[in-house]
Amino acid sequence: MGSDLLAHFETGTYRRNNTFLGDEEYGRALDCFVKGCADVLMQDESTGQLLIMRRIVHPQPDWWFVGGRMRAGDTPEAAAQKNVLRETGLRLPLDRFTPVCTTSMLWQKRKQEPEDNGTADIAVVFLVRLTESERTAIKADSEEYDEMAWMAPEAVAGGGDYHPALRRAAQHVLAHAAYLGLEAAAGAGGDDATVAAAARAYVSAQATAKQLGTLPVPFKQLRAAPSAAQNA
Repeated sequence: MGSDLLAHFETGTYRRNNTFLGDEEYGRALDCFVKGCADVLMQDESTGQLLIMRRIVHPQPDWWFVGGRMRAGDTPEAAAQKNVLRETGLRLPLDRFTPVCTTSMLWQKRKQEPEDNGTADIAVVFLVRLTESERTAIKADSEEYDEMAWMAPEAVAGGGDYHPALRRAAQHVLAHAAYLGLEAAAGAGGDDATVAAAARAYVSAQATAKQLGTLPVPFKQLRAAPSAAQNA
């Protein structure tokens, strides 16, 4: 859970390209390859609350992260930075993005046709802490999300209705905080009892995150659009 959780290597000189796949080609690619994603939990630095947003498209039409797929040539942090800009309007420096966990996911449905072919993802989840002014400036992408909420990490991690991947990531935010507490206690030359208590808190938080990684996943269909009567 320290700063060496994620490393990026470039061998030789990688040359970016501007290849664009149309929907049909991209759908075929999704049938064959695992997609890399960079997802982000945004945390209010004063309250500790996490931002979760409710998606309106597959593969997860429910409460989820800010984020999305990576593009070739971007580091995971750069992909996370671009996803945050696209989906919230916030332009944040790369050094604000801290990796907290990785997740492997298989989905029954996807946004692209044929949607029943599903998709396979590997996601790096980042934590970024926001100031009050940044929190106020967030503008959610209405094509992806219809609601957002600020929740305590404990509430997300313990929320039985949330996807286990989201719950596990929230728990890893708590584990990251526990690790920083352990690091501070050890680095400050704390007494053995203080360091031991911090170590137990970290191990316990990690154990809970591991347990959340084994939970079954409920499948969510797209929500029905409101009827004319409901809109009246």
